[in-house]
This record gives sequence, structure tokens and C-alpha cells, in this order.
Amino acid sequence: MSKDIGSRDDLLIIVRDFYELLFQSIELKSFFKDFKDKEVLENHLETLVDFWDNTLFYSGSYKKNAMKPHIELHQKTPLNSVHFEHWLHLLNQAIDKNFKGSNAETMKNRARSIATVMKIKFAIE
Repeated sequence: MSKDIGSRDDLLIIVRDFYELLFQSIELKSFFKDFKDKEVLENHLETLVDFWDNTLFYSGSYKKNAMKPHIELHQKTPLNSVHFEHWLHLLNQAIDKNFKGSNAETMKNRARSIATVMKIKFAIE
């Protein structure tokens, strides 16, 4: 049985696996081409760990505006419901690959809530 998410190291495992899946995704990889550079990717993964550390464990480690880069992305290349559903599917896959428990379920539920808010803000049905 897998353990539950309990640390920043666990979150890093998830975001690394998630980005490997994104890079392979026919539907989503074009949105993530800027992260193919190793240094850019490593910096971004640390930001994601900060975000999820704050979201799950209220660490205060994330100080940025999470919505801003997504709004800018949507303005350049519009996102749709299929993109969000596939994104959620891949994130859930990355979580389920290594973790099971209340924090893993909370992360999946919060990701769904975040996707819902983004879809509302972007007027996506």
C-alpha cells in the first residue's frame, strides 16, 4: 500500500511525474514546451511544490499569483474543457502512482476546484 503525501519531497515526486506525463500528452504538450529547458523546468517545479505545499499544508511557502500565468496562457492559446479534464486526469495519475490517503485525495479535490474556478474565470463551459 502506498503512503500518503506528507512532505515537500513527496510533492516533488508528484510534480516531476506529472510533467513527464504532460510532455508526452498529445493534447497538452504544446502548452508546456517552454518547460523543456532543464533549468526552467527545475525552477517551475520548485514553484509548484511551493504552491501545493501551501495548498495542502498551509506552509506559507507560495507568494505568487497562481492565476496570472494561466490567464496569460489562455489569452495566447485558449484553453477548453477537454484541456482541463486531461490535465486533471494526468495529475490524478501522477498522485495515484505513488500515494494514497487523505492528503492525496485532498490534493485531487483541490485540483478539481482550481480547474473549476479557472474554467469559470475563462468562461469555459
